[in-house]
Amino acid sequence: MAPPPRTASELVIDLAAVRANWRRLGELAAGAQVAATVKADAYGLGAIPVAQALAQEGCTEFFVAEVSEGIDLRVALPEVDIFVLAGAHPGTTDQLIAHDLAPVLISAEQIQRWSLLSSVRTDRLRCSLHLDTGMNRTGLDAADTAALLADPSKLEQLDVVHVMSHLASADDPDTTQNERQLAAYHRIRTELPIGVASLASTSGIALGPPFHFDHVRPGIGLYGSDPSPGQRLGLQPVVHLHSHVLQVRTVAAGDTIGYGATHTTAGERRVATIGVGYADGLLRAQSGRGRVAFDGHTAPIVGRVSMDLITVDISELPTDIAVTAGSTAELIGPTITIDDVAVAADTIPYEILTSLGRRYRRRIVDEPAAD
Repeated sequence: MAPPPRTASELVIDLAAVRANWRRLGELAAGAQVAATVKADAYGLGAIPVAQALAQEGCTEFFVAEVSEGIDLRVALPEVDIFVLAGAHPGTTDQLIAHDLAPVLISAEQIQRWSLLSSVRTDRLRCSLHLDTGMNRTGLDAADTAALLADPSKLEQLDVVHVMSHLASADDPDTTQNERQLAAYHRIRTELPIGVASLASTSGIALGPPFHFDHVRPGIGLYGSDPSPGQRLGLQPVVHLHSHVLQVRTVAAGDTIGYGATHTTAGERRVATIGVGYADGLLRAQSGRGRVAFDGHTAPIVGRVSMDLITVDISELPTDIAVTAGSTAELIGPTITIDDVAVAADTIPYEILTSLGRRYRRRIVDEPAAD
């Protein structure tokens, strides 16, 4: 006898939608090479199947966060270019070279370390440069950048593929920081016109052609999320998350629901309990704020999200939608988008995706949408 499934909840990852989103982002950044950021296991969705699908689509460059991610991806895709955003730290350089991974150099120290390794080889080691233009997180700071511009020969032992920076507030098209960073990047590129110019991730693509340069490296947009509320890029949903109703009950007026009795019914209500909770990545912050969908119609989460369960007020659903034990509820999909979930949890879609739990039955599909 086959063992029962670990859970009735199912997470479907649509690789055809990932492919379509990569193509769409390429249309928006026409003329620029489109790489793919697949760090953090492709934002929790599976770096290897995502990257394999994109490689089949024509993507040749992939960005990961750490060396271990790059090694795993190299095994699956021996021919593509893989760039490691953490750079060339002590203790990682042998692995970078052995697995043909190119570091994104983030400091003068890393430039020196990688140059010394390259100087004893017959071929120059490949890399990218990350210049900080205002985020103050990683990348060559102003002093290191000035020293490099004063003596570009520091790079002569290296094959610099990209000169890149990263926008701090690209999801806010009204901030002046984007233009300040763009101007700073232009100044540096004027003095350091080597490699391919790369500034924009998904949000930068949405800012328009001045930010695209020769190369873009989208991440969250590949997985179906728009860069910010109000910016619709025509991306397709990638994640479809469903769970099942465990029980439906009638709750009398004035009764409370869930831990802490945080929700009190104003009248008699029908309440469905669904078998998913914060252990599955449905953040507790959605308590009393999030929604789920039944047949395209939404209903509010009432009471607290608990470890394995949520309670949903289904009283206002159309009468032709019969919700009973076993009914399927959409938690993420075409009706409740990943962006909707993030807004309800007062967070960003990146956190929602990377928090999805391991209890779901995961299913990968890769079927083009019907015309």
